[in-house]
Amino acid sequence: MSARTFVDAQLRALSEVALAELATVSVVVAPDRDALDTLEDRAVVEGYAVAHASLDEHGLHGLAEVVRALAGSVHLGSARSKKRGLVSALQAFADKHGKRTLDAFDDRARAEGLVGELRRLSRAFLENATGKVSGKRIDAWLAGQAPSDVDAGPGLRTLGPATAKSALGAMTRLFRVLGARGTLFVLDEGEALVDLSPARRDLAYTVLRELIDNADGRGGMVATKLLVAGDSKLVTRRHAIFDHEALATRVMTLEPEAAPTPHATLVRLDEGADLLDRDRTLLPKLSEVPRVPEARVPHLRALLRLAQGLPPLEATTELTVGLDDVDSRIDQLFQTSSHDGSVFAVLVGEYGAGKTHHLLHLEARAVAARRPVMRLAVERLDEDVGNPQRHLRRLLESAIVPTTNDASGTRGRSLGVFAVLEGWLASETTRRKLIEALEALEESDSEVAGHASSCLVDGAIDERALVTMLSALDLVEKPGASSYRRDAYRRLLLWLELLARVEGCEGPVVILDEAENLYRPGVSRSERRTALRSLGFYCGGTIPRACVVLAVTPETLVSLREEAGALLDEIEEQVTALPQEDVAMLRRRLLRARPLEVKKLDAEQRRELAERVRIVHGKVRGKVNDPDWAAWVERAQKESKTPRELLRRAVEHLERLAFVGS
Repeated sequence: MSARTFVDAQLRALSEVALAELATVSVVVAPDRDALDTLEDRAVVEGYAVAHASLDEHGLHGLAEVVRALAGSVHLGSARSKKRGLVSALQAFADKHGKRTLDAFDDRARAEGLVGELRRLSRAFLENATGKVSGKRIDAWLAGQAPSDVDAGPGLRTLGPATAKSALGAMTRLFRVLGARGTLFVLDEGEALVDLSPARRDLAYTVLRELIDNADGRGGMVATKLLVAGDSKLVTRRHAIFDHEALATRVMTLEPEAAPTPHATLVRLDEGADLLDRDRTLLPKLSEVPRVPEARVPHLRALLRLAQGLPPLEATTELTVGLDDVDSRIDQLFQTSSHDGSVFAVLVGEYGAGKTHHLLHLEARAVAARRPVMRLAVERLDEDVGNPQRHLRRLLESAIVPTTNDASGTRGRSLGVFAVLEGWLASETTRRKLIEALEALEESDSEVAGHASSCLVDGAIDERALVTMLSALDLVEKPGASSYRRDAYRRLLLWLELLARVEGCEGPVVILDEAENLYRPGVSRSERRTALRSLGFYCGGTIPRACVVLAVTPETLVSLREEAGALLDEIEEQVTALPQEDVAMLRRRLLRARPLEVKKLDAEQRRELAERVRIVHGKVRGKVNDPDWAAWVERAQKESKTPRELLRRAVEHLERLAFVGS
């Protein structure tokens, strides 16, 4: 692909991820930085925030360092301005809005779902932005220090390994608040990853894989294109990214000889590639393909996720095939969990078989049934499953809540819990309901009575205590002592009680995903034992009226069952084990659970799935002509190892027809 076509194609891709409010990741093989520089300049002119970092100076094995570099290099606003950095962007926002700065910031922050440290730090800066104001507090936070004098709220989490991913997502929301259409992140000199030590290289590749998988998940990046760029060593050398199996499946194009389209996961600009002249028809097509109308954005969102080899973030009826049995089982689970006890289910499926699509379907059903949904994943960037005091904040950040609160026009929408909390405190009506709920819990014999009481003073809300309690920020640095674990469990139960009493929510759906990572290389037996201790709380029946789903591969379920007896016996013998960590119930449930299997689709169902992708694509791009479609589907469904691969093949094929014509 030529440099000119690359720039135009990436700008088209950037405009669509901004419209869809998603984030996508692509690998770019480039012999020099000329095309990247041109792309960055053009993106600034078109209203995007642009930031870059060198992976030679800041490797992905230390994601916090990358986040610092991006924050320090961001160019947002006028293309004529040479100022860079987050503090300069905030000052420009204050200069533009004058006396309305705080009102404008608060309105936009609420609309973009910006919460956490960056919102508080930015607001504190803008509140005092009357001329040249120092950004030392923001710089200190970016350097890994926690300023204590920002506002009256709870202490700030420092920017570090445990918070880097959420900070990256918050940064993209902040850029939108400050006026950017979206964000372009460029991580160049990616070939440096190949020369890392084996341990650091594996960590860097795993972090990149997790960014691809969860870039735009809850609390993740929005309206963002992230490019990982490097020379040909990034893909050709020994230990290059294609040698990492999990990463290769997400980046490698399924038809490497075909011309890349705007949302291709791999783009080659190196002179040795055999693709330089194959884009002669792509350039005019970029302007000929119609822009996506607002009404078709949900379909665009699904299409872009499929192009990355990922399931849609929202349940999409057009892509639902073979879920009749699942619906029946969900009905049964919800009915059983309507009582005070909880129910436990194991969702089993091979990688790429459709577990995530099943979970999305479950989430959509849960929200429709007025159930909050919380997700806890076992990931390289989040190795804290066995420490609830550390992962509670992450669990809350992932939660979605079906609300009735209309204080900010949110009636009927699904919101994050911290947006819900903000709505409670913003309205006198909901503040009164919140006080009544806390008083009722204070007078009850519930184990959260003490926590509820600490949030009240003389019949009124102690806002600082309430926010501290429900934010869980003061727990994230605590050790794994039983007192802190008990505190974390009770705060979660307090949240669920308040959601039930103030929002009228039913029992929660708790999804425990990617448990196969407990058995990846480097995870010790003691770490698995610690993780199982917390799973005893989530899966052991402690959470009232909950529906708990553990999503695993078949091999992981076998391993869990084989180890469950010995490891859980060891936990029961520990004097620090809590009654809430009911490992005896977990053992029984693991051994007796009848797995909900993700069944393999037969050939006819796979053909139907490909046809449904064509329907979704047509709604986004318009009808494309393919007289050989039936033959192509027959071949693709045989060559694809999983439904996920078939979906991605179909999108690549249809996008090529739309943008290239062949």
